[in-house]
Amino acid sequence: MLKGNRGEWSEVYAFLRILADGEIKPADANLNELADEPAIPVIRVIREEKGAPRVSYYVGDLVRAELDGGETVAEVETGRLASEAASLYREITSAGHAKGAFAVPLTEEFMDELGLHTLKAPSADKADIVLQIHDVHTGFSPVCGWSIKSELGNPPTLLNAGASTNFVFKLDRCNREIMEHANAIDTKNKLKDRIAFLGRSCEFLFERTAHPVFDRNMRLVDSLFPSLMAEAVLRYYSGEGPTCRHIVEGMERDDALGMGEGMYEYKFKKFLCAVALGMTPAKKWNGRDDATGGYVVVRDDGKVLAFHIYNRDMFEDYLLDSTRFETASTSRHNFGCVYEEDGEYFINLNLQIRFK
Repeated sequence: MLKGNRGEWSEVYAFLRILADGEIKPADANLNELADEPAIPVIRVIREEKGAPRVSYYVGDLVRAELDGGETVAEVETGRLASEAASLYREITSAGHAKGAFAVPLTEEFMDELGLHTLKAPSADKADIVLQIHDVHTGFSPVCGWSIKSELGNPPTLLNAGASTNFVFKLDRCNREIMEHANAIDTKNKLKDRIAFLGRSCEFLFERTAHPVFDRNMRLVDSLFPSLMAEAVLRYYSGEGPTCRHIVEGMERDDALGMGEGMYEYKFKKFLCAVALGMTPAKKWNGRDDATGGYVVVRDDGKVLAFHIYNRDMFEDYLLDSTRFETASTSRHNFGCVYEEDGEYFINLNLQIRFK
């Protein structure tokens, strides 16, 4: 029996909803439907599971599932797809499924009819669903990957914490007594309390990004971006507030790195977009998008909307307005304690970004 959390079942829901609708409505930065923009027509949804042949699900009054050779393996009316999607939506949003993994036996039976045997197709990149669309801007019909984000479950992370997302700060004017006092702070908000204590005695100087690959990837966005993100991380742990928008506005107001007006928001948006569509911290990035179509969002009311790659500006606004910094496990990711190297003192601060 298949089991998954709300986010994982949301990907099946998006699959069924898109096939039933035959199109995806575009979204603005506030996740409202763009009434003056045409819908994105979907020709087929392409699914390939490990150890199984690729299947194309062609949109129409009767959705037809075909193997690459043309053999039809399933047919189902769009009305039934819509009904099954609605049933799954009710299960996902049921109060009893608020935490942990759960099964949806009726949906799993329907998935078997369609030839689906896993909640999500395996992928080495950030594409959660592959669609062939009719591009109204060019007239072409490209096959492209889309990332899926759901509002039905707990807010997902945009950038996951790891040892690779640590930023190393040198503590000027620190000494062993200050180090021991800081590390002994064990309050409920120990990390922010440690930073507050250190800020009264020391100066934080950004030394380096802990992982060279993440440093390189950020520099592809902008050569100065590691310093910009280090400033944002330090402001977050100094208690300036968790939202990305608030942190960036603070850096703009203070012109923290002497870059000039508008530079911080522009660069930060480009970083968030790169992470959303392809970049990961520990894997060398080539600057290209993995989710080449864009971003599909399952709204909390069940509406499925999309940010097409042509609406990148709105997508970037959405990302900046919808994300926040978060503190991960200090022990798991080795940060938050002052340490000494060759008579100098340092502290690692970690980056994790989650949707609000």
